[in-house]
Amino acid sequence: MASIKLTVRRLYKISGERMVGTEATARIFVGDTLVATEAISGMTESPVSKYLHHHEAEGQPVRVEWQCDGIADMAVAEMQICPCCQHD
Repeated sequence: MASIKLTVRRLYKISGERMVGTEATARIFVGDTLVATEAISGMTESPVSKYLHHHEAEGQPVRVEWQCDGIADMAVAEMQICPCCQHD
């Protein structure tokens, strides 16, 4: 089973002059196949990661697209060995 690391590098919105929590929906793709949809809420300017598993062939390009009512920055990377459950 292949693994992907989803990292939310930034998530917030501006209300008045303050940063406040917001919501985002991330769609994770392997090649052209949607493998996961994640609802994310809160506020961060420090990277937060989550590991996802999928059954698509390894070595394909991975990407994340998101919708957010505010400011968001996310990244994905294919992982050879999943650190949360140690399977490869």
